[in-house]
Amino acid sequence: MKETKKRPEKTTKPEVKKNIASKPGKPVVEKVDDIQRLVHLLQVHQIELEHQNQELRIAQEELEASRNKYVAFFDFSPIPFFTLDAAGTIKEVNLSASKMFGIERAKLTGKRFQSFITLYEKDIFDLFIKTVFTSHLKETCGLTITNKDKSLFHVLLEGLEIEDTLEPEPKCQVALIDLTEYKKVENSLKESNEELKMLNATKDKFFSIIAHDLRSPFQSLLGSSEILATEIKDLSQEEIITFGKGLNDNLKNLYVLLENLLYWSMMQRNTIEYNPTKINLFDLVQKIVGLTNLSAKKKSILLSNNIENGTFVFADVDMLRLILHNLLLNAIKFTPTDGRIIVSSLNKGSFLEVSIHDTGVGIELLKSSELFNFNTITTTNGTDGEKGTGLGLPLCKEFVERCGGKIWVESEIERGSKFTFTLRKNN
Repeated sequence: MKETKKRPEKTTKPEVKKNIASKPGKPVVEKVDDIQRLVHLLQVHQIELEHQNQELRIAQEELEASRNKYVAFFDFSPIPFFTLDAAGTIKEVNLSASKMFGIERAKLTGKRFQSFITLYEKDIFDLFIKTVFTSHLKETCGLTITNKDKSLFHVLLEGLEIEDTLEPEPKCQVALIDLTEYKKVENSLKESNEELKMLNATKDKFFSIIAHDLRSPFQSLLGSSEILATEIKDLSQEEIITFGKGLNDNLKNLYVLLENLLYWSMMQRNTIEYNPTKINLFDLVQKIVGLTNLSAKKKSILLSNNIENGTFVFADVDMLRLILHNLLLNAIKFTPTDGRIIVSSLNKGSFLEVSIHDTGVGIELLKSSELFNFNTITTTNGTDGEKGTGLGLPLCKEFVERCGGKIWVESEIERGSKFTFTLRKNN
């Protein structure tokens, strides 16, 4: 049998045509416009997003640059900086702080800042930290801190609480301003002020002594010269000679006083030059003994020069002359009648010890330490009431040291004194 092919029903086409014909054309166009508008809006939104992304990238770059600047400022600031929490634990630290403490930054982080503060100042720091977190203002305090090498630093701490949105834990930043050099200068100024006060007091005392001691010889000179001027015709030859010797002695003492004053004033102004030369010590001592022998004879004191002839030293001749003159006059002043004074020397390697040994009244141990000090100038009358300014021995010390030597005294009450100083030998 033949299969019969089914033909499609003729009614379908008219129905399709009818359905198509029944759909209006306008809505299709509106949908296309809507789609185009949506596409346009999407494109605009995409462009806006790209602009926003660009702005965000720029903002992020600026933020990164700003952060890098802050980090660079924090790290390389010459001022030591710390970031601390409320307990005083170190959270961050810059390079300057690491250098000051002598510890690597990584090892400093997590340590308690209090561990670098002296024990008696920890309460000060605790109060400082507490005040920083409660006042929300910049607070300051002064402390002494110690680093790894136990070196002390006088510092001023400046602390301020900081806000960190990433970490809720409260923190503060503390700057350390090193006041160590300032403190040194301050202490130096204090010491200088104290020295100036002492110098002024010494000068006042000194001028008071000078005024008194200058008046006495001038009164004696004026009295003797007045008698010679008005009564010389009535005086015997012996009386004239006695007055003449008295005038001579007073003038010699006055000359020594004025010479010491001159040298003292030159020393105060630093105008004394040290000019060392080869000096025959025996010859120089002989000359000084000759100058002072008249004063010694008045008290029947025997002066002896036991320096070996041909002994040479290397020193400033003017300074050495003043040293010997003052020491001999001092020995005569405090040696009673019929006493003895010996000048001797002793070899000590490249130096020579020169001694002036007397049989005088001696010096108390406490007073002997003040004899060479300008700040403790004292005057004591001699065994015959001789007066002085107290300048001689301090000047001797200054000049001996200028010549590269030392001076000291050995003494016992009622058994005499031995003044010794050293000089470089001239080999």
